[in-house]
Amino acid sequence: MNTKLKIFWWGMFIYAVSFCLVALGETKSSPGNQPLPGFACAFMAFILPFMHAQDALLHNMPFPFPAWVYIYILICGWINPVFIVAAVLYLIGSHLRTVAILRIVVLTMIPVTWIFAFYYLRTYPREGYFLWIIGMVMVLFSEEIARSFSSQPQVAR
Repeated sequence: MNTKLKIFWWGMFIYAVSFCLVALGETKSSPGNQPLPGFACAFMAFILPFMHAQDALLHNMPFPFPAWVYIYILICGWINPVFIVAAVLYLIGSHLRTVAILRIVVLTMIPVTWIFAFYYLRTYPREGYFLWIIGMVMVLFSEEIARSFSSQPQVAR
């Protein structure tokens, strides 16, 4: 297996493990918030906008969040599906232009999680959050990372 694929699969492993670890911790200014594992963050960010839209459309209930928060939740919820599409396309080696665009999209979506989770929810990042980002970067940039390793001069022993 070449270096690029090793980095890709290690990145996917780290990405998957991050969902089992605590991603967000509570602060003193956010009482009642429990530490959230990565899978709960991903699930809630993906499902919550649909649940609230359904309540608003079918039951005439107002959105419980301001509009800007709703948009941020939508963006946070779509990071993982966009990443998975980019990773699959990258792995099979097709639509490389689309992969390049999706890499940029994923990277620009990450700061939205900072605003929503850290500012609005008043939480702080934990180990799962950092591993989630590291895993995505390793997968999306595995070729560049592998190239940087191969371009370093080898030390003779």
